[in-house]
Amino acid sequence: MVVGLWHWIEQNAAGLSLLVPFLAIGGGLLGNWLGARIQAAGGLAQASAAREAARITAEASRLAALRDERRLAIAEFVRAARTLFRISWDLYHQDHEEEASRAHAALSYAYAEVELCAPTSIVLLAASVLEAAEDAWFLARSRGPAARIVRLLRVPAADGGTPGLLAYDTVRAARIAAANDRPDRDAIQVQALRELRRCGLLDERQVMAVYMDIPHGYLVTAQQERGDAYAAALHAFVNAARQALGANREGGVEWIPASGGTRPVQN
Repeated sequence: MVVGLWHWIEQNAAGLSLLVPFLAIGGGLLGNWLGARIQAAGGLAQASAAREAARITAEASRLAALRDERRLAIAEFVRAARTLFRISWDLYHQDHEEEASRAHAALSYAYAEVELCAPTSIVLLAASVLEAAEDAWFLARSRGPAARIVRLLRVPAADGGTPGLLAYDTVRAARIAAANDRPDRDAIQVQALRELRRCGLLDERQVMAVYMDIPHGYLVTAQQERGDAYAAALHAFVNAARQALGANREGGVEWIPASGGTRPVQN
């Protein structure tokens, strides 16, 4: 078969020589077409890779911006919560009602910022902090005026005596009796009212403010309850926020601070 094909080529060599240029031209055109296709495919691949890289860069930038926004919102919320709680405690000693109201408004705004940029789990913990801080503020706003008035009863007079001391002691005993639900609580409360009026340091409005506060019980216990609730809520929020922001990672070790805990030793 091979010998026959060779004889045919020898017999038709002249005709085949005429086809060689056309075959060369066709091969060149085919090569150019294939090269163009390869270049076009390479260009599409490069364009696709560029678009993907741009998408990844944009997403990374968005996440970085969100992380910064979240960090700032959380920091401001913690600051605002601590401010409201501190001012609320001051209400038992001084009249800072307007300052406390501004602090509460700032905390409410800070909470709204956390709602918009933090994960749901963080928002729920922030809500607990907000509630605890507001409870402390509400207590101080309702009982702070009476506490401030009672403190006046312990101020010594010009002669060195303390004319309101008996009234102070009686009010304190009446609060304890009310908190313990003692059967003689009403009688002790009436005695406290009598001593408040007798001491001569208070006007009738101040006397009634203290008298109406007595049934609520011993103030220190209520303060301690609000303080413990606030401290626990803020501790849980800060720990969760640190974990969400990756602040606990040190040398690849995840460290969550606990009460009285120490940092792990890095080897």
